[in-house]
Amino acid sequence: MTAVPGDTQRPEADERDRPPPPRRSPSGAGRGDGFLRKSGTFFTGTLLRTLAQGALFVLLAREMPISTYGLFVGVTALIAVVSPFASAGAPSLIMQNYADAPGDWLKHLVRGLFLSTIFGCAATVLVAAAGVVIWNTDVALVDLLCLAFADLVAWRLIEAVAASIQVRGRILLAALIPALLHVCRLAAAVVLATAAEPITLHDWAVTSALLSTLVCLPVIAGGLRGGGRGMVGLGGALRQARTGMLFAVGLAAQSIYNDVDKVMLSRLGTPESAAIYAAAYRVVDLAYTPARSMSAIAYPRFFEAGRGGPRAALRMARGLLPRFLAFSVPVSLLLAGFAWLMPLVFGADFEAAIPALQGLSALLVLKSLHYLAADALSGARMQGRRTVCQIGIGVLNILLNLWLIPAYGWQGAIASSLLCDALLAVLLWGCLAAAVRRDRAGAPPSPQSMERV
Repeated sequence: MTAVPGDTQRPEADERDRPPPPRRSPSGAGRGDGFLRKSGTFFTGTLLRTLAQGALFVLLAREMPISTYGLFVGVTALIAVVSPFASAGAPSLIMQNYADAPGDWLKHLVRGLFLSTIFGCAATVLVAAAGVVIWNTDVALVDLLCLAFADLVAWRLIEAVAASIQVRGRILLAALIPALLHVCRLAAAVVLATAAEPITLHDWAVTSALLSTLVCLPVIAGGLRGGGRGMVGLGGALRQARTGMLFAVGLAAQSIYNDVDKVMLSRLGTPESAAIYAAAYRVVDLAYTPARSMSAIAYPRFFEAGRGGPRAALRMARGLLPRFLAFSVPVSLLLAGFAWLMPLVFGADFEAAIPALQGLSALLVLKSLHYLAADALSGARMQGRRTVCQIGIGVLNILLNLWLIPAYGWQGAIASSLLCDALLAVLLWGCLAAAVRRDRAGAPPSPQSMERV
């Protein structure tokens, strides 16, 4: 991909006085644009993070009783559903605002941190209250609070810092910062696993909260370095919260059709079925890491391309699509072929995860399709349309799960996931095509005609 603003060294004191960077080719997929090089750089950190998450997932699956682990999966899935609201879309706001005003990066970051703190604390309380209703005394309130705080406050603050660093061109550092937290969590889990007794939910919840806080504070301090000592007002942060909530609602809907099935399985099915489904889904998520790295590099560029209207954003998405499919199609087939390894990795209790992984492997292709179209809509300042599509699919996913999970267990959850992801891809590409047809010969839209997000 082409270099993002900030790739070259520049004196910080003169940053505000620089003229806007020249408009580059919106495709972002030209031969000399360095897209694969930047994706490979970002992949280094993303792979470290994903491997640490996967190893942690396997370790906890082996060290926790499967019923306890099923509850843990349900709680973390609930947190994942709420997590987009915890930052009010701060990372996306930082990227979009930087595309418009790169000299004000410190202001964008501080406002993002402020929103992440306020909304993250509110989301933590919401998750704790919902968890008490869903699991009653099966999960202690203090465990809910600790698990929620670790992911909804500490993690979201780290994510905002990483977004600010990425748009300034420091790709590898932006990928390594989030990985740091997960590597530390894995190390802590290894220490807990050395004890004679199984890891309890309480042990892990308290450890995760304390460790996440210890990692978060120096990351924030490092992210603010180089911004000068001037005061940065927070007045605009709350005004931008409404804009950010469009991103948050869309991401929440995305989390719903990705994670609500795990919550519902732990409640409507059994903790064991939730654990089996979650194990297969985690492998799919791990396999998607290279495509996720490409998406992370392309996402800020969509905002730059989108200033030229939906036609430019579509051109970029179409240029990237062959690369995503060249990865996702063969890897999907490999997952289906090597699914027999699941019991060897997760333990004998996960024999049923073999057909679960074979069914979910097609998600790699479907995710490649709908993530590209979704990011193109966001970059073209059509986040509202993306959000509406994702909300509709999220609602459909819940309704299908209410019907399929009680009747078919994790098999029903797989059918619902495949159907919803396929339908989402059709809707998002359809919205993008409709927007292009209304675009007048590719002319850049006026600010009044664009959906400001």
